[in-house]
Amino acid sequence: MKEVLVLRDLECIKAIAHPRRIDILKTFDKLPLSAKQLSQLLDEPHAKINYHIKTLYKVGILELVEEKIKSGIVEKYYYPSAKNIVIGQKILNFSLTDEEQLSISKFENMSELFYSAAEGNKLLDESIVEYQNISLTESELIELNNAIKIKIQEIVDSRNTDESEIGYNISVLAIPVEEAISI
Repeated sequence: MKEVLVLRDLECIKAIAHPRRIDILKTFDKLPLSAKQLSQLLDEPHAKINYHIKTLYKVGILELVEEKIKSGIVEKYYYPSAKNIVIGQKILNFSLTDEEQLSISKFENMSELFYSAAEGNKLLDESIVEYQNISLTESELIELNNAIKIKIQEIVDSRNTDESEIGYNISVLAIPVEEAISI
């Protein structure tokens, strides 16, 4: 099972948008389930649950993990293909200014890189270098941003190439919050 599945087209989003399909996904715990088991757990007719399962399976949100023959009938067992399902932002259109669109575009690129790494199970605990909730003035934020840029440039300028190095996309993102947070 993947850590994250990013839905990147409208067919996938439509498949997951139905409330009963969300209920189906929430029903899975640690074991695969058949349509019959899901229909009993959700108190829905087997045919309806089977329809929803086929829709989720068709777009890759559910995986067929096992088939068992019981009394001459093939029972198919499904399980979600990922622990977390998110919607890729690039498929959504925004009517924003050029500056706002540029900021969103940068964030979308960073998000896509993050989700790709998560889908490939390449994220480690060390991947998120620092996360803080703090209150800053605008001048302090600018100072922090400049200090980070200077430090990154110092490291790049003073190092020797090492064959064991790994490339990283480093992003510093300051998101304003409604209330001041003190630490």
